Amino acid sequence: MPLNSLNNERLYEGPLLSAEYNKLPHIDNVKDAAANNPKAHAILLGIIAAHGLSKKFSLHLVHKHFNIPKGRVMVYETIRGKTFEDFVLCSPRVPQKCPHMRGLYFKAAVGGNMIAYEFTTEPGADLSVHEDFVAKFATAVLELGVQDTFALTALSICPQDKVLTEFELGHVTSTVLVSNASWLPTDDVESSTSTDWIATADYAQYADGSVPGIIQLKCTKTRSSRHYNFTCSKTRSGKHQGHAPDPFGGKPPQDEVLTINGVVLQEGTESHAIISHALRMVEVA
Repeated sequence: MPLNSLNNERLYEGPLLSAEYNKLPHIDNVKDAAANNPKAHAILLGIIAAHGLSKKFSLHLVHKHFNIPKGRVMVYETIRGKTFEDFVLCSPRVPQKCPHMRGLYFKAAVGGNMIAYEFTTEPGADLSVHEDFVAKFATAVLELGVQDTFALTALSICPQDKVLTEFELGHVTSTVLVSNASWLPTDDVESSTSTDWIATADYAQYADGSVPGIIQLKCTKTRSSRHYNFTCSKTRSGKHQGHAPDPFGGKPPQDEVLTINGVVLQEGTESHAIISHALRMVEVA
């Protein structure tokens, strides 16, 4: 069990087998899942709101970005830096080397329980008194048939008050989330997918299922998942080749070029500092 447990018997936080994680739907295939299930979306947010738990739980879109190797789980970690803004790194970790992780996103299971499929090292609240809520939420998810669409987020004690923009480091099966996305080379809203929703008080009216025929999704606070094409290549030989995970012992050589969507990230900039630091933090599988 994680040492940073949420202390709720209905929230199972044991490491999920990679074979089960890899069955999750890919982000590309569920971009419209929330919009296609507006009633379930409203009811589940309503259950959270009606219990007055919007500061402890939120609604999450079930998805993955990559398949992960055997023996790994996806863990979110806040990376602090003196030369760049803090960012969040999500990467496949060996659970035994990450003892302070706890469940972050939970999928509904039979019997009123929920199972963690992604984890975080950020502290969470003691949720032991909310077992009845979890049971009601899990049961509603199954009854609505959206167990592969909506999950429950166990929020951190210090909630993120900014929208995070996520981009992929595909060659190391990781993602980076930043609050300042101004340096990213494109702002294509069509490539943005909302993946987390806060239960504002007005959703409480939908908790019993009395949802009008037409309801518009409100994205008051979301995690935006954008698919930037990050590449890292060596130029000494004049060839641009794929970058293997951390082949330089944690320190990229001087001729290493980092690019996003073909735009070179200049050394000394915040973008270069964040990405190069993230690459050094990813454990090689």
